[in-house]
Amino acid sequence: MMNEINKLTWPSAAGGVGVMNQAAYSQTAKISKQFGVIKNTPSGAYRTDLAAKAVATLKKAGVDVNGKNWKAANIKLTAGGK
Repeated sequence: MMNEINKLTWPSAAGGVGVMNQAAYSQTAKISKQFGVIKNTPSGAYRTDLAAKAVATLKKAGVDVNGKNWKAANIKLTAGGK
């Protein structure tokens, strides 16, 4: 299951892993309001400063925060899902 979740995360070409995309955030807020999940459009909830600082720290440590070389694992299940 984590392999499938990772496919949603990598590669992270924009600001690096964990940094929200403003257009995607705005779209999610709009849809959430449209379908009654939230009553009001959020104000001040979108921020990337903390994630950007974390990404900068990870970059300094040599971590690939964009997943340029990431590839999904090739998982083969046998009978019974094992």
